[in-house]
Amino acid sequence: MVNYLKQLSGFLFYLLGGSFFLAYLLMVNQMTPIGGWWLKVADLPLAFVGLLYGASSLYLSVKPKDRESRALFYTIGIPAVAIFSTLLVLNFWPALSLVSG
Repeated sequence: MVNYLKQLSGFLFYLLGGSFFLAYLLMVNQMTPIGGWWLKVADLPLAFVGLLYGASSLYLSVKPKDRESRALFYTIGIPAVAIFSTLLVLNFWPALSLVSG
């Protein structure tokens, strides 16, 4: 299951990363406003699949040969969730400050 997740997240990471290059070129050349919009909207999905790909790669490279390790899963998974949660809060921080203030 983790191997499939690594392959899927790797494919999505390269797909979204490539779209970022295209969006940046569109924005710099002022061809369409979609480039700047895509750079603002797709940052969290790119971070999510990047963290998922990195965490699954690390898990597969460190885990014991023929068995799963629940402790290793949590050791890698909890910091990955914490990093993504931090990115999520930082991304929506301006909206959160407008609501409370």
